[in-house]
Amino acid sequence: MLEFFEYNDLLGYASIYDSHITLNKTLLNYLTDAYRVRVAVDKEKQEVYIYTINKDYALSGELNEASLLPVSVSKTYARICSRPLIEYLAKIFGLSIGKKEFKRYVACYNKEKKVIIINMEEEVS
Repeated sequence: MLEFFEYNDLLGYASIYDSHITLNKTLLNYLTDAYRVRVAVDKEKQEVYIYTINKDYALSGELNEASLLPVSVSKTYARICSRPLIEYLAKIFGLSIGKKEFKRYVACYNKEKKVIIINMEEEVS
């Protein structure tokens, strides 16, 4: 019986550095309208949730502006820069990331919840 390879276009990777998170090209499709992002953590499931916020909603005043993080999107990656965010994640998940080091995790897009989810249970080499 033949089994065909099927590419999972919802699956990508997130690399966590000492000052930012980089999302790979696979996840860029889900950041096209992103002006800012909000990040949440589920300690029990060991997951990080990245919600994209469009410009109109970000500027509407409904959300605390301090909770909105800038995201820069290029042709090959997206980057969320926030040293306080990385320090928070390091504390929650017991990470130790030195300068010029990073930790890589599987990330995927959840269509139902419209969120990028980083699985923090296991680092990917």
